[in-house]
Amino acid sequence: MHITTAARLVFGTGGDAVPHQLQGWSKPEENHTWCMGPEATLALKLRPGEGDLLLEFTLRPFMLPPLLVRQRVAVLVNGTQVGEAVAQDESAVAFRVPRKLIGDATRLELTLRCPDAVSPADLRMNSDPRVLGFGVREIMAIWVPPEAPVYARSMPPLSPDPTDGLERLEPRVRAITGLSTTDLMLHFESLGHNCEFGLVQRSCGAEPLGLLRFMSVSPSNLLHGLDFGFEGADDPAMARVYANPQGEPEWMLRLDRYDMHAHTFRRPAEIDAETVRADEVKKLVFKRRRFLEVLESGQKLFVYQRFEHMTEAHALPVLNLLRSHGPNALLFVTADRSRPCGSVDRLATDLYRGNIDYLAPIGSADKMNLPAWVSICANAYRLWREAGLGGAP
Repeated sequence: MHITTAARLVFGTGGDAVPHQLQGWSKPEENHTWCMGPEATLALKLRPGEGDLLLEFTLRPFMLPPLLVRQRVAVLVNGTQVGEAVAQDESAVAFRVPRKLIGDATRLELTLRCPDAVSPADLRMNSDPRVLGFGVREIMAIWVPPEAPVYARSMPPLSPDPTDGLERLEPRVRAITGLSTTDLMLHFESLGHNCEFGLVQRSCGAEPLGLLRFMSVSPSNLLHGLDFGFEGADDPAMARVYANPQGEPEWMLRLDRYDMHAHTFRRPAEIDAETVRADEVKKLVFKRRRFLEVLESGQKLFVYQRFEHMTEAHALPVLNLLRSHGPNALLFVTADRSRPCGSVDRLATDLYRGNIDYLAPIGSADKMNLPAWVSICANAYRLWREAGLGGAP
């Protein structure tokens, strides 16, 4: 059984949540809408599906340190509490709703109970009298298999010692995958965002020609590109070369169609911009054709990470578009210290979550936790092949 989307609401100006808000909400702001008072309710219309429902909320508490450094939230479905959480920053919190609580209903009433809500005026922050709980950005509802826990199967880190280098990890990689670390990395296809995973592959001796391997692309443009097979990404008229304004001197490539930026690893002192542009466009034609072949074949495990904390709700739209092209699977990697660093959780046959202690900061992709990445890739590959997916690179 696949994980499928049951509902999604986006809050804030430009979102679609307002018609579903019943009571206890402020006016939409740029990226969120505040819960006002001790409770806020909304109606959620569900698409048909099987299994339990996983509700995921992306939200941030109103805070004024040191007077108010966190807030509590409880979530009720049709009047029954399904969970509670504490947030100290923008967070993604998830609650599983058993099917027996939902039945055959196609509409749910959700209540966010915010016992710590307070007004800025009461805290003498400003004159705003609104009693603010949480600024909600998004709510996602996902149908998940009823017979399995949220983590259907997990693989622990390859080594209990987080300082183990590649030489010590190599035998462990071979033991669970039957591959060298270099060959292992060739079974993965990066979905960009930054260069971190591309540099992980390079550090392991693998240099696949991936379309997005060294690309910076926003989540919305990634979805747009996957939806249209990155049509136009190899259009010479949409490709520009510019000097890197930060860091080492280098020609950078910009693809206007999807606002993507890529390293060329070529220096202005050694080659002119037009020659670099012409060479990169030729490579793009090949890389896009190869990327589409990978999409259709399902022979590689796609990898995606963002700087923000990721959950199934963030990964699912990407996975659904990957599925539309072929029998694909997705590994998303998130910085979450609540799970063992280097471990992998199988959430469904084609969806895997890799857990790492940190992702490399912007502009310093080479500062990645390489042993943890190797552990994640080995574990994800093992679970992927156990599911009967994938093939030779």
